[in-house]
Amino acid sequence: MGILSRCSDMVRSHLNSAVLRLSNPEKMMRLLIQDMEDTLGKVRVSAVRAIAERRELERRIGHTKEEIDSWAHKAEVAVLKDRNDLAVAALQAKARSTLMLQTLEQQLATLSHSLLQQNADMEKLQARLQEAKARERTVSTLHGTAKSRLKMRRHLFDHRVDNALLQFERLENCLDDIEGKVESYDLGQNRQLSEALGQLTIESTSTTELAELQLRLANNPTPLALESAKA
Repeated sequence: MGILSRCSDMVRSHLNSAVLRLSNPEKMMRLLIQDMEDTLGKVRVSAVRAIAERRELERRIGHTKEEIDSWAHKAEVAVLKDRNDLAVAALQAKARSTLMLQTLEQQLATLSHSLLQQNADMEKLQARLQEAKARERTVSTLHGTAKSRLKMRRHLFDHRVDNALLQFERLENCLDDIEGKVESYDLGQNRQLSEALGQLTIESTSTTELAELQLRLANNPTPLALESAKA
């Protein structure tokens, strides 16, 4: 069992003890159910927003693909008119659009995975909500027996659960701070190098594609490109 799983069990035990210590456990259960219902509503709103964002990404991906085709056609026309300078510019624009397409597709894949996880979480929360509603009907009966058991266990546990949870939270905050510092350092060191390598990639891709395009059009020019060249 991992440390997070053990911590989850500790939190659950702590919450159960808190419920039992209340003079009105029925009210506590009702508040818990209300909180779960509110959370479920917020998750559904978030899912709706994510779906809208996914549709926008799909629209941008389609538009970017059209841009790539358009730049490829413009490069062909430029080669047929002996304007290699314009062909290079068009191929570079095509390369940039291709990189943008890859980024958008990665974002779409990430968002789609997030939506699947969100749906799974909603199903789990809905199941927990139904379980809580069923338990609400029996909590009153269990309360009397639990109070007597709690008196015997109170001397054993005291505040050790609270202390354990506090230590775990401090450890998590410390790790988050260290990771944040490492990421910020790496970001500053690698950003300029990534931009330079990206530009070299675009220029190399454009030069290679221009040579291939010139050879292909010299042997077999496309009808559409010939019409544009004549115009």
